[in-house]
Amino acid sequence: ADSWALPGRDPAHTSALPQHGGYALSEAWRRELPSPPSAGAAVAGGRIFLPTEDARLLALDARDGAPAWERALPLPADAAPAVTSGAVLAASRSGDLLALDPRDGAERWTFRAGGPLLAAPVVHDGAVYAATWDGVLSVLDVEDGRLLWTLDAGDNVVAPPALDGGAMALATDDGLVHVVDLATGRPALTFDAVQSLAAPPALANGLALVATGRGRLLAIDTEARELPLERGARFWRRQLFFWGLQSEPPVQKGLVWERRPSRDVALSAPVLLDGAAYAASRDGRLHAFALSNGVSLWTYDSGAPTRAAPAGAGPYVYLGNDAGELHAVDRRTGAAHRVVDAGGAVTGIAATRSALYVTTSGPPALIALR
Repeated sequence: ADSWALPGRDPAHTSALPQHGGYALSEAWRRELPSPPSAGAAVAGGRIFLPTEDARLLALDARDGAPAWERALPLPADAAPAVTSGAVLAASRSGDLLALDPRDGAERWTFRAGGPLLAAPVVHDGAVYAATWDGVLSVLDVEDGRLLWTLDAGDNVVAPPALDGGAMALATDDGLVHVVDLATGRPALTFDAVQSLAAPPALANGLALVATGRGRLLAIDTEARELPLERGARFWRRQLFFWGLQSEPPVQKGLVWERRPSRDVALSAPVLLDGAAYAASRDGRLHAFALSNGVSLWTYDSGAPTRAAPAGAGPYVYLGNDAGELHAVDRRTGAAHRVVDAGGAVTGIAATRSALYVTTSGPPALIALR
């Protein structure tokens, strides 16, 4: 509970800390950064690990923000690192995945992928999942970086996969969501969201929640299986719809519900907590839906565009915006509980038991709120 060790906090990307009473949002400390953060922070083992735009990985003490060590990366990292008990895993645009000792930044092993690594690495059940820009997912042994197996997703990948139990959801830039059976390493369902997918999927209750770049939120059944004959039949039904010979397009296998809360405005990866999904749109609004059927619960407007995905902790969802505000929104009512000034546009939020860690730009800083 006192860590945010993976992007989205856990392998399923729920972005939520369920058992928590909320924060008073009083500033415990603020650390000015030498360069703007290039991605969100990871928190584990009493330290904060943060990549910066000048191709460095910073390790800071979680108690006061004091520098512990820093490590130069081959090229900047576009995604937050992942932390295990024995390694900090940082992916670089160069295609290098570095496993560093959390204590001093010493290199444990390096894996060189065949293309840029823009998506964050994810650790699940002793393995590291790292996807390249050109769509190859490499699965490595977390202890020594040994390659276990690969999957070709067929198109660009900029968001990390989500894993829960025996299922994985991997989204590609061309709008495909591959639901993979981890027992076989093969896709069990390929869902076409039609629109580009840059936000990570999130898994809960047998559903994969997928946000598109044009404001749609989709819930996909991870237990659904589509046979080749079914895919062919759906293709021809879609052609009949395009030709005007069928009144409605075919419903895709696995679709449970779909909502479009913000037309043509990208949605963030959702927070999944206590049977609800909370997704932020780039226009600064936070949308709440029932996880089971997609019923809209409420919408909250922060008043300014937002670029950081929200984070949930106990009774509140925390949303930052470009006006430098951090909003604590009551999950039950959708009303503002408290709004504080973060001092700069909010670029990332990580929630732990002891503090809420917020990164900002203009000026670049890392803030601990308790």
